[in-house]
Amino acid sequence: MRHGPDNVRRVSTREKPLRYSTALVAVVVAALAAGCSRPDRATDTAVSLDICSPRSLDSRDVNGILRAPVTGVERVPGDAQTCVFRTDTRARIELAVRPSGGATTVQRWIDGAMPLEAAPLNGVGDRAAWQRDLHEVIAERNDVLCDVTALAEMSDFVNSSDDFLEARLGSLCAKVLGASP
Repeated sequence: MRHGPDNVRRVSTREKPLRYSTALVAVVVAALAAGCSRPDRATDTAVSLDICSPRSLDSRDVNGILRAPVTGVERVPGDAQTCVFRTDTRARIELAVRPSGGATTVQRWIDGAMPLEAAPLNGVGDRAAWQRDLHEVIAERNDVLCDVTALAEMSDFVNSSDDFLEARLGSLCAKVLGASP
């Protein structure tokens, strides 16, 4: 067999480290994702809430925030702790409840350790923060995290004022966290 430029693939020394570092990053990301989704991370004080069930929240709790009415409630595939309240438009409200990590997460928002600025929000759980750019309330009670976001254009809101949105979205987390011990 003749070895020449036609039948030999030359591998640059730059290609190998890139391929290996990409594989290493993929393994690290998979390990982190697996660690964050383990059910044994739940605290004894956390209730296994089915936030998509009508006994936790229903469309009446969410209607009146967006102009379009909620037409469907669904779980996020692969994330039983997140519920999406859909409309017939692109506007929607997403609510996630995590059984642990709430105190640390809210504190990081309040301390300014997150990429966007958040302000403390009183009257929701043990501690809460309001992030106006994302229309998001991040709250915790007994380390249970509630995160609710309204994903919509300003024209999609019944009232787009910060006071209205933080009160209405905060009330969703207050209701969910009130069901926790």
